[in-house]
Amino acid sequence: MFEPVKFYGNLSEGIVNQIMQAVNNGEFKPGDKLPAERDMCIMFSVSRTVVRDALKMLVGLGVITIRHGMGAYINEVDGTEDVSRLASLLQISRGTVEELFQVREVIESQAVIWCTENANEQDLRLLQHIVRKGKEVGDAGGESKLAILDAEFHLKIVEAAGNRVLLRLMINLLDLLGENRARALMVPGRQRLSVLEHETIFEAINQRDPELAHQRMLSHLANVREAIQSVEPVPAQEEWE
Repeated sequence: MFEPVKFYGNLSEGIVNQIMQAVNNGEFKPGDKLPAERDMCIMFSVSRTVVRDALKMLVGLGVITIRHGMGAYINEVDGTEDVSRLASLLQISRGTVEELFQVREVIESQAVIWCTENANEQDLRLLQHIVRKGKEVGDAGGESKLAILDAEFHLKIVEAAGNRVLLRLMINLLDLLGENRARALMVPGRQRLSVLEHETIFEAINQRDPELAHQRMLSHLANVREAIQSVEPVPAQEEWE
């Protein structure tokens, strides 16, 4: 069912993507139990820390529930069947990185508005925690952990927006951007700059200022897209699968 994650990009995100794909494909259904941590370590060829980081991300997304002493179980997700069909189309469709990023900008610029309007106190605390943790990890030189926190921040905003379809689309877009996104985060200083930009976005959300949050999200995504283009420019007419 699963295969070892590749050693480019973020390993925990690779595990999340495979589990999400298994859910989309119907290999895992609501109520199903995931393999034990030690078994997933073998399946994915990673350490237990990497598996645990992936499980934390899945818990944060509402995909699984961890029952202490029993294991991790798949949650019920509204609209899964319809979104799975759309996710499948996304996985096989052709398009440039530029086009995928344009879609991401549309999704996240709207999601941050809804997040500003709908986020509850727990959502705000978690976003603040992610930003604070990112600053601490960045000061300690933990670039690999910053990549996980980067994904958690963006996914949490979409989750707090309150639209499950939007959330599933966002997960698949991050997956489709794949190695390009990972390489962008390797640009010197880009990860730490992203943390500071995340902080300004959170401040706008916390102030309940949707227009400011919208502007800051677009600015942040434009900077990330520029970083991607600086690492590996993509010819205007080139397409990939």
